[in-house]
Amino acid sequence: MHIEVDGNKTEIKEGVTLEKIFSENNIFYQKGSTIGIIKKETEKSSYLDEFLVTTSKGSFVVKIKDTEEGKLFKEISKHFEKKNVRWKTSTLIAIGAVPTNLKPIKEEQIYNPWDVSFILAGYDNNTTYIVLSQKTHKGDYGTNNPLGKITQGRHVLSMMEEGDEIVSIEPVEVFSVERDFETTTDLLYKPKNGEKIFTCALIKLNEIAPMGMEHIFSLAKDGQITIDEVSESYVASKGLIGFDVESENSNLRKKNSVSIRTEGKDKGTVYIYKKERITTPNHSVVGIIELGSELIDMVKKGDKISVRTSPHTLMLLGLTQKEVGDKLKAEGIEQEREGDTSDEAIVVDQDPPFTADIVKNKNVKIYGIDKKNIVEIELFEDKAPKTVKYFRKITGLINKPIGKLDIQFAHPTVSLVAFEGRSFEASGLVPENTPIDISKRGDVGVTNMSRQHKGLIGVRLKDDKSYGPTGEEFDGTNIIGKIDLGDINIDLNKEKSIYIKEIK
Repeated sequence: MHIEVDGNKTEIKEGVTLEKIFSENNIFYQKGSTIGIIKKETEKSSYLDEFLVTTSKGSFVVKIKDTEEGKLFKEISKHFEKKNVRWKTSTLIAIGAVPTNLKPIKEEQIYNPWDVSFILAGYDNNTTYIVLSQKTHKGDYGTNNPLGKITQGRHVLSMMEEGDEIVSIEPVEVFSVERDFETTTDLLYKPKNGEKIFTCALIKLNEIAPMGMEHIFSLAKDGQITIDEVSESYVASKGLIGFDVESENSNLRKKNSVSIRTEGKDKGTVYIYKKERITTPNHSVVGIIELGSELIDMVKKGDKISVRTSPHTLMLLGLTQKEVGDKLKAEGIEQEREGDTSDEAIVVDQDPPFTADIVKNKNVKIYGIDKKNIVEIELFEDKAPKTVKYFRKITGLINKPIGKLDIQFAHPTVSLVAFEGRSFEASGLVPENTPIDISKRGDVGVTNMSRQHKGLIGVRLKDDKSYGPTGEEFDGTNIIGKIDLGDINIDLNKEKSIYIKEIK
């Protein structure tokens, strides 16, 4: 019998398990990842009472009302394509005009924000305009009912000016697929004839969004992402919520697009779209699901899905100079060694830092140091989750295998070394895992929000019964990890910065 696995047709024997199918066909499966199984599917299409209006300044969606004016708009909407904004005031925007058979009505009406209506200039239906209402106001425009309301893309109205053009007006078509499916993580599942199996999603990343590309690499650094939210039109992963990403590609979010929210309380969240959404300045589109969109349609909140990217990351930190050379040679990219250039040296910095720029330039400079000069740290994520997240963000460990700390001051008198933090990032660091009785040698701490110097990072060089690693009292200090000072091959009192690696 025949099945499909990730789009590839495969012949199998009846009763064979997924585990055996994957093994015999060299299909990589990451433990715990959700597998989607389509048993039967039927595709359908339909139109909603919504129209996507694309202008020279962006797009918005109009939900059509069940009125005579709404019905007329459906019939003549195409007549307004290539028409311009004729005038704009603080209350409305008028676009047109076209002839209609509307009968003039001389009666003042109340227009609410985002209402879309016809107006008859001079009560003449030969000069019928579409009016977009921006504020609540009264007016006598020759008609009495709105034809619809703007439901998405309202920010576009503030950007529109006289002379701007309606590029297109299209009904929103919805393609739906009725599927009989199930999801599983059980490798003992035995597929039946004709079933389609999906094990992963492939994201093709956009080179015009280099920061966004790195954000996706960081989210999927373990080969999986967790689905934290599921709606009718998208799924979202909040593993990097709160992290800053620049808006590099504010664009129409098409079905299967991948975007990152760049503003608001959910900034850093990654969205994958099951339906088309309009352009918004708060989202940067960074890629598209090239394979595995069916899996996206099937997943539930809490599922983990296996993710591959194209291109794959060229994060080189943590590798030896030789390993980097071999990897770059296979990619056709030139390597320039700096610092410790020996084959055994560990790479702790690279220029350019972004994969997109390395692929474009076909060249990268890498800086190596002796392995003995890298400080290993054990982080207490279970005891101080918020502060550990802050520490990883400050050091770069959130998306890099090697992080960096800049030394602010070394204080031999009180036996600690303090590192630069970011007070504005630390405003939400409530006390967690504060020391009890003693702060031990090798403790790594962060000053919490209860103190003026919140966000400061420190290492205790000797045991102390009064002060934590940043020199604060115990209730002002969050212990986030420890390092073995006996293994350190560098002088913390002399260096300007140190490179660190997390012990998993």
